[in-house]
Amino acid sequence: MKVSLNWLKQYFDGNLDGSEIEIILTKLGLEVENREKLDESFSNVVVGKIDSLEKHPDADKLQICMINVGKSENLQIITGAQNVYVGMYVPVALVGSKVVGGSILESKLRGLPSYGMLCSGTELGIDASLLSDKEKEGILPLSEGLELGKDLLDVFSLHDEVLDLGLTPNRADCYGIYNVAKEIILKKDFVLKELETLKGDLAEDGLEIIINNEDLCHRYVARKIKNVKIEPSPLWFANLLRNVGVRPINNIVDITNYVMFELGQPMHAFDYDKLEGGKIIVDIANDGELFTTLDGKERKLEKDMLLIKDGVKSVALAGVMGGFNSEVDENTKNILFESANFNSASIRRTSRKLGLRSEASGRFERGLSEDIALKAMNRAMFLVELLGAGQVEKSYFESYPVKQVIPTITSTVKRVNAILGMNIKSEEIIDIYNKLNFKVEVEDNNLLVTPSPHRIDVKTEIDLVEEVVRVYGYENIPATLPIGSTNTIKVEYKVKLIDQIKSYLADYGLNEIVSYSFIDKLSYGKCGYSFAGDERLKVMNPLSENQSYMREKLLPGIIEIASRNYKRQRRNIGIFEVGRVFKGTDDKLPEENLQLGIFLLENEVKEWYGKTKNDFYTLKGLLEKLVSDISNKKLVFEKLTDMKTLHPGRSASIISNKEIIGHIGEIHPNVLGEYDIKEKGFYLELDLKSFVEPMTKQYSSLPKYPSIERDLAVILPKDLNYAKIYDVISKSSNNMVVGCRIFDIFEGPQIGADVKSVAFSLIYQNPEKTMTDDEVSEIHNNIVNELVDNLGARLR
Repeated sequence: MKVSLNWLKQYFDGNLDGSEIEIILTKLGLEVENREKLDESFSNVVVGKIDSLEKHPDADKLQICMINVGKSENLQIITGAQNVYVGMYVPVALVGSKVVGGSILESKLRGLPSYGMLCSGTELGIDASLLSDKEKEGILPLSEGLELGKDLLDVFSLHDEVLDLGLTPNRADCYGIYNVAKEIILKKDFVLKELETLKGDLAEDGLEIIINNEDLCHRYVARKIKNVKIEPSPLWFANLLRNVGVRPINNIVDITNYVMFELGQPMHAFDYDKLEGGKIIVDIANDGELFTTLDGKERKLEKDMLLIKDGVKSVALAGVMGGFNSEVDENTKNILFESANFNSASIRRTSRKLGLRSEASGRFERGLSEDIALKAMNRAMFLVELLGAGQVEKSYFESYPVKQVIPTITSTVKRVNAILGMNIKSEEIIDIYNKLNFKVEVEDNNLLVTPSPHRIDVKTEIDLVEEVVRVYGYENIPATLPIGSTNTIKVEYKVKLIDQIKSYLADYGLNEIVSYSFIDKLSYGKCGYSFAGDERLKVMNPLSENQSYMREKLLPGIIEIASRNYKRQRRNIGIFEVGRVFKGTDDKLPEENLQLGIFLLENEVKEWYGKTKNDFYTLKGLLEKLVSDISNKKLVFEKLTDMKTLHPGRSASIISNKEIIGHIGEIHPNVLGEYDIKEKGFYLELDLKSFVEPMTKQYSSLPKYPSIERDLAVILPKDLNYAKIYDVISKSSNNMVVGCRIFDIFEGPQIGADVKSVAFSLIYQNPEKTMTDDEVSEIHNNIVNELVDNLGARLR
């Protein structure tokens, strides 16, 4: 909402300072988002008149103008504009003046001197939306009869400041500048002038107003003007409109816009002679009805859209735009002014559906007081007579079926202070209500407050409290520390566990994703699963067919996201999700389990020290470190051979306490092919339900005695699981082996078929004493014997 300082000055006798008004309004809760000085776009530009024109002798497109700027001698100015003519009043930028684009200097054009420049609207910094089509073409034409040599800043009343208010939705009243002036006197000791109006008597006949939808139109006021003179508005009047961003059109349209900006009440003017039947009917449109609006566009209406009709036809879209068939034009002789109160929700729906947004519809959408409709009409009639635009009839027409209900709100001084945490005296609170023009009655300890009619946002006691504090001053609220007891909130271990897992994986460099809990059952087949969606998990009202089942696995959602990134040339893909999966039951609700899914793309990268890439062991190491951080569980990996989701021979089941808690491995090439991923991918899924119990950390003291390292190389069957090797070594060492690491694997014809050579590094250590070589040798030999006896090993 734009507010002109010059406009505000009409309502006060004192001087207004823009910066002071900005502070006052902001403190009152009417935030000033911007304050613009309008006289900074140009300087030293005056009114001139073209006394003569002749073509430049050396340039076909240039003209030599002799300009009268009110001095003893005319100025010679050369221009390339084609819309100039003898007798035209124009803006003249004198030598040394400033315009948009720079300063004006004396110059020569094709050998002839030019002492200034004729200006277009753009060069003066005037917004193109404020200019007519004629004014946009070439040099800006000025009104004839202006004082020659007069500064254009004075002509256009540009010694002005415009405040741009960022109003909250509840303060629709402040879309009227006069109501903004009412706010200023809350903080400034000014006397607000009463608006001059031209009241009338309620007519008993002459025009029948019928409201068929009283819930959509609470009040409709109309008044007739005869012998209308359609002409441009006086310059002072047009300047006020232009300064708040409204393009002057003619005196009648300008009056409706002026009243809308002054009081916040939109108005409309009909050509009275184009109305038929002696009636104004407010009614909804027929479904599919066609209506041509003022902009010449034919629009298809819906049955909930509100129309203004005469006795024969539709003549306006209520609160949005007038009709082409009742437009005021240069031949108009009689006018019917409309000032009405329409339902805000109805106007909002209509304007949005038709894509018609305007200053008028925006005000109706926020809600208006029924009381203001007649006041706005009386103000408009005064302006009609002031501008000499026509003869106002003494009577007005009105239908007012839904009277405005102004609530009387009960409050107490104690309650106001309790809410604000302050100690404002009752006299001060009552004085604030009086400043707001609220009616106050004291009854025992209660204050019975009736808001001013235009303040439709004040409905409850808390609204009164807000009014008190904003007038008293937010800055006067004392700074106090909050009082209250604080309790330590116990966080559920499951929540801590999830946060710990996410933090660890994020620190490792993986990105967390969140996929939908709903899934298309065909996704299971693409991922190689043998099931195709449990009917007990089917969603009754899915958003789409692709989200018709509750998910049983995380992989379909994860690999879909991985594929989307892969197709966009992302190769460093490492993602994870901690989410719920569902299992169908015969009960009403499915069983929910928490699951972790991790996806790594192989992503081979060349570095100066060699190639790096992700593989099965990258993912396995990540899992083992994670599990060691969140639990005391020992993991065992068993080879998988019959799973179509993961690659046979390159995948494993994850087992803890003889229970399968997940799977890990390289994703099957067929699955990757379904998602157009051409590199190897690795996937881990881990059920977290076995980790939700808090663990007790097991600590051991640092060793006091040295360790001894021995190497062992044995030939074993090729398909032997390494877990069995570790198990034999552990059991046969009497717990004296504290470290076991494979450092070499060899296969080849030198050692035979179907076997492999495995070299281990074993670390021996006794926590109670230093071990001798003989003791280590004894245990070492026992390990060899057990490997030979139990696994068919032989020393290499």
